[in-house]
Amino acid sequence: MKQIEQVEAPRKRGRPPKAPAQGEEALSREGIIARAVELSQQENLTEISIMRLAREFSVTPGLIHYYIGSRDDLISGVVNQYYKDRVSHFVKLTGEWKKDLRAIARQTHGIMLKYPGVATYVNAHNRYRLFQRVQPGEKDYGLEFFNFISDVFRKGGFPPKKAALAYHLLAQYQLASANIEIGHQSPGEHKEYIRERMRGLAPEQYAGALFIVKDFTELEAGETFEAGLELLLVSFEHLLKDKKKSQ
Repeated sequence: MKQIEQVEAPRKRGRPPKAPAQGEEALSREGIIARAVELSQQENLTEISIMRLAREFSVTPGLIHYYIGSRDDLISGVVNQYYKDRVSHFVKLTGEWKKDLRAIARQTHGIMLKYPGVATYVNAHNRYRLFQRVQPGEKDYGLEFFNFISDVFRKGGFPPKKAALAYHLLAQYQLASANIEIGHQSPGEHKEYIRERMRGLAPEQYAGALFIVKDFTELEAGETFEAGLELLLVSFEHLLKDKKKSQ
């Protein structure tokens, strides 16, 4: 994970542009971000620019900049709302780390699919994974999320180094799984194409591929997510066992 620099809330500089365009009276930072959040549920954040939002609100780009700041501030505002949604859906913890992580992972996966534009953006731009540019008095929900999940490992008895490794592995798995589903990359969605390519191949040359192709092309996103999650949780159990053996 890249070093994440400390950021401050964007400040409004100067006065709003004169000669207000249609829709300026209802314009606000919250409203602009809310619209960008809606767009992120349909398209990648790379497509949501200051110019795009200016057209959405029928105002000048300068007015969007006045309320939001830079495009980085806009992206951060959208990602913070995405994390807020994740935090607001947290389950009530039971104290059993494996059970709690399973429930959290399932809920988080659903929310990542709700915001495909954010999931695909974070996959390519690690900078906004956790900490956001927030206004004075506004909560950084990326930090809240980081703290909540990390505390599950802490209370589960994981030593710091193993907790950090487990957290990162879980985050990577969830992001990869969401992007596979968003991008329609599950083998089951390409069954006919894969089987057609394999048809007629010499068994003595492609024994391995022919051995699994039928079952491989039956795999769907939901099934593979659950299977991978269980494998991760089992590996986390081994991390705890290794800790106990070393004591």
